[in-house]
Amino acid sequence: MSRVLLFLLVAPLFVLAQPKFSVTDVVVLRNGNPMQNPWVGGLNNPVFSPMDVNQDSLMDLFVYDKVSWKAMVFLNTGSIGHPSYSYAPQYDHMFPAGLRDWALMRDYNKDGISDIFALTSNADIAVYKGYRSGNFLGYTMVNSGLTYRSGTFNANIWTFADNMPVIMDVNGDGDIDILAPDQAGGISLDYYQNMAVDSGYGLDSLVFILGSACRDQAWGGFFEDVSDCGVTLANCKKELQLGGAINAPRHQGGACCGFHYRNDNVVSLLLSDVSCPTTKFLENDGDSSFSNVLHYDTIFPRYDVPVYMPVFPCVYMVDADNDGHDDLFISPFASDAIQEGQAEDVKVVQYYHNVGIDSINQFHYMGDTLLTEGIIDVGTESHPVFFDYNNDGLLDIVVGNYGRYQASGYPKSGLALYENIGSDTVPKYQEINLDWNGLSAYQLNGIYPGFGDLDGDGKPDMVIGDSYGNVSFFHNAGTTTASYPSMTASNWFGINVGANAAPFIYDVNGDSLNDLVIGSRNNNILYYRNFGTRTNPLFSPDSVNASFGNIKVYDRHVAGTPPGYATPFITVENGETVLYSGSQLGITFKYVINPDSLRRGTFAAIDTNVLGTKPGLRSTICVADINHDGKNDYLTGNIRGGLNLYSDVNWGNVPEISSVIEPVVEKCQIQIYPNPAKDKIFCRMAKGDVTLVSAQLYDLLGEQMAVTVNKENGDMLILSVADLANGMYVIQVRDSGGHVSQSKISIFK
Repeated sequence: MSRVLLFLLVAPLFVLAQPKFSVTDVVVLRNGNPMQNPWVGGLNNPVFSPMDVNQDSLMDLFVYDKVSWKAMVFLNTGSIGHPSYSYAPQYDHMFPAGLRDWALMRDYNKDGISDIFALTSNADIAVYKGYRSGNFLGYTMVNSGLTYRSGTFNANIWTFADNMPVIMDVNGDGDIDILAPDQAGGISLDYYQNMAVDSGYGLDSLVFILGSACRDQAWGGFFEDVSDCGVTLANCKKELQLGGAINAPRHQGGACCGFHYRNDNVVSLLLSDVSCPTTKFLENDGDSSFSNVLHYDTIFPRYDVPVYMPVFPCVYMVDADNDGHDDLFISPFASDAIQEGQAEDVKVVQYYHNVGIDSINQFHYMGDTLLTEGIIDVGTESHPVFFDYNNDGLLDIVVGNYGRYQASGYPKSGLALYENIGSDTVPKYQEINLDWNGLSAYQLNGIYPGFGDLDGDGKPDMVIGDSYGNVSFFHNAGTTTASYPSMTASNWFGINVGANAAPFIYDVNGDSLNDLVIGSRNNNILYYRNFGTRTNPLFSPDSVNASFGNIKVYDRHVAGTPPGYATPFITVENGETVLYSGSQLGITFKYVINPDSLRRGTFAAIDTNVLGTKPGLRSTICVADINHDGKNDYLTGNIRGGLNLYSDVNWGNVPEISSVIEPVVEKCQIQIYPNPAKDKIFCRMAKGDVTLVSAQLYDLLGEQMAVTVNKENGDMLILSVADLANGMYVIQVRDSGGHVSQSKISIFK
């Protein structure tokens, strides 16, 4: 088979869907009061940056949730002295798809548009430059990994997922510098001084050296103690040499926030550590060119309610109440994606108002309800399903979770119930119970509910999947209203799918007996045929199709077989039985079920990005028409523990905002070859006075590929793609005039 023919056969599998519309104005009541931002999708590890998104001169919130790799915008709807934010999903798609772990907004070139500094998969710091076209906002990568000058070579500025650097003008010369945990042991701070201004370059340049106000030492002349949450002051003496017990390397995990404590040009620090629940204040007694920490406090603020967050608090400066003074937001930086339930996952924003007078900043604790009290959030992971629990014809919502953080260390997992108290055309939900039917008593984790009649009495029973891969059965003991007072059978029929069972009840083979279709952590979807009777269901692990439709919901460009976290949902659309599934990377897939391939064979993928966006990692999906307009509505969960609602039509009144439309270089001016490519892609201008300055490669799901780009002969860019999988990609190139062009290219070897 020729490569060209193979391309034609493979390409139809990679379908780009039209993005769905976010729905945010469906009312949800909590204690009788409407929630302000119910459909955010939850918050677990929010990283905060101020930015003016809609150009109204108010600083909005850019929120990047570390646990789910999700960028969000909250518009500033408050006034002086009264903070208020409203989720604005119409901006979500404007941010780069390749962000991961943490991202901060900083206007490094002082053009009035916030730029992005973000961690990369290689532990570098990438920079995305912001630009506008009218009211529209967009970003393009201008640096895939910041470096500093080391002798005659450039070395990478390394940082890590659990390290939050200071990215600000440290020495007061007008350009952006960086303070980051030292690369040798993580006990002190390296100072990367930006030499753009010093060297006579423009602010668009990022030219770093490894400098220090205390030569041969870390910035500020201090180091963190290894055995406790304290610090040791070196007073700018040569006491920070590597080696020795006192300077033994500690585990990586430090978060820094730089701020002007005395409202001058001197940067002091708020410093947190992964092993400590508090934040340290380090006062810089030097000046803008000579850093020297002589005073510190391990309890901050000692004069008010001190910061306390069970694991790894991180501090951000935000003027929340529009009074011109930066306040503090505190949120957990320890990711629940690494260890579920290790950190607070609902009350994740502590707010300290800046009440400082004259020259000193002082902060007063205002509580932990700002932002979070108006959001549906069941903790870590949300597994929602539509289910008419009271048989009134309106679809209610039942939400399982991995668990909710408990101080005891064992997450509390249960079911939350949101009753639809609206009408056929105007749904309206009310939070009824956060531990419906008392399932937390069973001390399961990873509760995932499925509903359907399995014992032939005409009432929907319930099955629960858990994080160990088991399935439990609950008989419906209710009459009109569903009730599951006790577990009928644990480890039902010995079913185990390995880990993270996500069951769905459906008569797959049309024999009038409901079967079990179960997603798993290990990518597979498993089909358990019911070979019993209407009143006596029977399932057997020996008769399972452990690779239903040969569905794999993982990123094909990642080496090996990463976790998939398949979450199946089956329905009938236009006469065809289709299966939707969420996934680890937050992509929603759609397949058509071939009735002749239930026991073996492959289902056709008809959409590999149903929503056109990613709600967050470990996404789930269920589909219904909750307002009876004849169009699909999509309810999703994710690792942050909240809910998002989407629709095929814009019935939620969310303003539509398109991405930036830039001038495009005429195709005849750019040569991109060969196509298909094998190991290298060459890009060059065919004519004109401009040259190519950057190139990025994306897959058809919008993920940026990690490829090396080299420049040759001053006008040619060469992308090394030998390590990429066969498939179709999109290459984006930018010329020295700021113009952008995109073209599809295939890779086959």
